[in-house]
Amino acid sequence: MDSAIIQVIAQLRSQAGELWPEAPPEDFYLVRHLARPYSNVYRLQLVAPLAPPTRFVYAKILAPGTKFQKNPEKYLTRLAAEFSVTRRLQAALQGEREFAVVKPVAYFSELLAIVTEEAAGETLAELINCNGKLWPAAEKLKQLAQHCRRAGQALAAIQKATREASRFDPAELLEYIDERLQRLVENRQTPFSATDRRRIIKFLEHAIPAIPAEQFGLCGAHGDYAPFNVLATAEKITVADFTMFKAGSVYNDLTYFYHRLQGYLHKPVFRSQTIRGLQNAFLTGYAGALEKTQAPPVAEDLLFKILLIKHVVNNYSAIMRQRVVAKGKKPSLPVQLFNRHVFHRYNHCLQQLCGS
Repeated sequence: MDSAIIQVIAQLRSQAGELWPEAPPEDFYLVRHLARPYSNVYRLQLVAPLAPPTRFVYAKILAPGTKFQKNPEKYLTRLAAEFSVTRRLQAALQGEREFAVVKPVAYFSELLAIVTEEAAGETLAELINCNGKLWPAAEKLKQLAQHCRRAGQALAAIQKATREASRFDPAELLEYIDERLQRLVENRQTPFSATDRRRIIKFLEHAIPAIPAEQFGLCGAHGDYAPFNVLATAEKITVADFTMFKAGSVYNDLTYFYHRLQGYLHKPVFRSQTIRGLQNAFLTGYAGALEKTQAPPVAEDLLFKILLIKHVVNNYSAIMRQRVVAKGKKPSLPVQLFNRHVFHRYNHCLQQLCGS
């Protein structure tokens, strides 16, 4: 067993009475180890003979690499912020019946570790993959829509709890997006031309100055708010993984989740009608929680469209740079063909968003 997790378990043992006063575990068993690019995640079972059902926690331990060695304070600050914001949001949403965030347990700065309780359910991404293909049963589709509606409500609640007085400045978006558009133009693997870039830039140059001031809201942004970070049961959903949480536009997570749902349509086994229904359920849950039910719908907001362009271009650029496969390895022919299919879909999507 890795020495880092051994030390974390030792800390949990020594603080068990404080961390679980209602039913302190006697020990912790390592059940699973997940190696990630910048961290190691361990699933631990809490062992307590008199405790109710089996309980588990996840211990995430940073894996120091070259970037960490150059700027350790950055990563320690990010880990501490993740624990702090999760604890803050868990308290803010504690009374909610249909949604929650993962419950933080402990933060051990000297061990570069954060521990959270395991939430019940399967990821929404898994449920969509299992139950949303082709012509899903009406009951299963209704349940998926319910999960998405709750995901929208949870996002609205998170934004309410982290709203900031300062305003979002969209000025940086043009440079950010154009940098990635230029990469697409320069890469011959993508069917993206200099004309395509100019069309998008022209739209943004006119659209950004025209954004209404009421759309400049700033709040805490999850940064990876997507179906794979939402755990769902029949009764509620739980939002997980606040690693990338920082201040951002109120439209950032909203458009990211919407964009991730859109991605299911890259595969022919998903019908447009199904995914559109899930997107609408998500936006309805969000708008209803904010009492923004008057026309126009939130998807018609100008900043919504602009940040959706940002996410599409980001993913387009990431696939182009082959981040979806191991570094140094060329994608297989089926992967290349699928990526090209996605590229054409993204071209069409960007044309629609830019009104051409």
